Amino acid sequence: MAKEQAQMSTNDAIILMFLELVEEDGIEVDVTLSVNGTIVSGTLIGATAYYEGITESSKNFHDSTMSKIISKKFNDLKEEYAKQKQEEAEKESKDKSNSFTFIHLKNAKYLNAHNQDAHSSGTWWRGSITSVDGFSFNSLV
Repeated sequence: MAKEQAQMSTNDAIILMFLELVEEDGIEVDVTLSVNGTIVSGTLIGATAYYEGITESSKNFHDSTMSKIISKKFNDLKEEYAKQKQEEAEKESKDKSNSFTFIHLKNAKYLNAHNQDAHSSGTWWRGSITSVDGFSFNSLV
């Protein structure tokens, strides 16, 4: 995150409202997303919860060295994200819609054409907000 990234966002007021709720209030909402023709269903969470979840799940890796590396890297990302959010909050002149570039899910599952789970267990999912074509507030899995 050291490099400045171009801000990409959406102008969908409903998605922005829910992203703000998950980020600021820590709520979790079941959603189903259409992303470039693929259906992804899971629980919408904030970026901090995503980083914490990845960090915690990395402890289950069989390779303890890899587990420590992944855990450290995601913890660093979480801290950098918190710092970035703090700086944005202090500026306050910035439009909130420009601050959301990614959407995060836990227990995410991909659905195939027959509306069946493509995977038996959910996973952590992160996608570009600009790639979301449509959504509903429910889970299909």
